[in-house]
Amino acid sequence: MLEIILDEFHFSTLWNGGILIYMGFIFIIYFLLLPQDFKYPLWKQVAFVLGMVAVFAALGSPINVIARIKFSIHILQLILLLLIAPPLLIIGFKNEIFERARKVKILGSILKFLSKPIVGFLAFFVLFYWYHVASVFNHARLDLFINYLFMLALLFVGILLWLPIISPSKLNKNRKRVYILLSIIFLIPYGLILLFQDQSLYLVYTDVEMFMQSLAVCMPSIKEIPPEFAAALLPYNPVEEQFQGGMMLVLSQLVIFGIAFIVGPKYSKQS
Repeated sequence: MLEIILDEFHFSTLWNGGILIYMGFIFIIYFLLLPQDFKYPLWKQVAFVLGMVAVFAALGSPINVIARIKFSIHILQLILLLLIAPPLLIIGFKNEIFERARKVKILGSILKFLSKPIVGFLAFFVLFYWYHVASVFNHARLDLFINYLFMLALLFVGILLWLPIISPSKLNKNRKRVYILLSIIFLIPYGLILLFQDQSLYLVYTDVEMFMQSLAVCMPSIKEIPPEFAAALLPYNPVEEQFQGGMMLVLSQLVIFGIAFIVGPKYSKQS
């Protein structure tokens, strides 16, 4: 059934060329324009590229379209965008540009504020839970610009959340472990809600009209499909999808934050 739906989408819809172009500009800036020592490690450059690939997979590949049909794939989007891409981007980014920016008083103050662990932590979880309030989520999925805005904002606050974990100069070993544990504790409730909820949380996955509007954002011609046919395109049990998504979110964050809990404190400032 999923193949039938995807066959209705143009190649340029499934693979977002606009995001690919933006990524090309980012790579040009990263490899050719950003100042950095000539001995900048290759593995860090690979980490940055992999981080950008994760971002593109979440926002520019068929995953972005399938996420409008299957909720569990939306969770896969979140895993790529919030748990995989940010640490890779932070590891691979060339910090010399930030060192120069800090010398500018206003920019230095902004960077200092944003890099505070409490700022990144609060910004991430406030935005994450706000986006997943049913009314907000349903509305965002019906507007292409608003949904992309939320996704990019989540990526940004995801980077802020991970910065104290990856950076060796933000927290000492013990505080870094506490920070990681708190990140796990604050993210788990949403996963548990998905696991134990006995009804669908989001109308965009159950209501035929909203489902059609959500797909129409990506493919305007979907409006020409009769409602009866659109109803047949809802073959996935929303409660099962939420359960699968909850399992994916809980397990992935435990594994990824677990690795960070073991490795991260080794690269911390002294107490």
